[in-house]
Amino acid sequence: MEGCGMNCVKYLLVVFNALFMICGIVIIAAACVDMGMIKGFAGMEPTGHETDIVLIAIGVFIIVVAAFGCFGAWKESPKLLYIFAGFLIVIILLELSVGIAAAALRPQIEGTLKTQLRSSFIKNKSTKDEDDTYKEFWDRIQSNLECCGITGPDNYAASEPRINPSFSCCPDDGTDRSDEIKRSDCLSSEKYYKEGCENKVLGTVHSAGLTVIVCGILFCFLEAFGIVLALWLAHAIKTQGKSRETA
Repeated sequence: MEGCGMNCVKYLLVVFNALFMICGIVIIAAACVDMGMIKGFAGMEPTGHETDIVLIAIGVFIIVVAAFGCFGAWKESPKLLYIFAGFLIVIILLELSVGIAAAALRPQIEGTLKTQLRSSFIKNKSTKDEDDTYKEFWDRIQSNLECCGITGPDNYAASEPRINPSFSCCPDDGTDRSDEIKRSDCLSSEKYYKEGCENKVLGTVHSAGLTVIVCGILFCFLEAFGIVLALWLAHAIKTQGKSRETA
């Protein structure tokens, strides 16, 4: 395999490593988004960040390995290409391990998140005016996800202290009336969101985690293709070198 054939594989491997570098950035971004969602929905308690932190580390490792692979392909060094292929195998094993761990731990993380949501909702109802941290937390969730309470607006009056649903449970009516009038109208006509936030939060977190796992699996196939390219190019370079020696 000489001339254009080997050059084609060489440039293809360089392009692959550029894509591989982008994959590393995507993994880091997906893990950060997933970690941010869990942190944002868990109230004041951090939970379930371990697999995302490992994925971020893997993403950084992928970027470094991709740069190493580009250098090896450009220099046409079989030794560097074999090392690059070895790194890819290690990355695949790490990604599969993290993917399995994330899938196994997901129910536990979502269960903990569910408990923390319920705990923070109780604190949101009983918090003092000077400590409105939990109120701001629930106002943000209810406004962003268009939901109300844990399982519905009835949660606000279901236990002590019995209070009316928060104004963040009310959809924007598109008018420029004052918030007091909007709230009064929303409560009197019960126009607030009927769906609870628990299922929406768990569904959002589950979707984010599933996206991370699917991305990891797809990248494993891409990395397997990179291993084939690296070994192919390394073999071609060695074969070409032997041909020159016997010529």
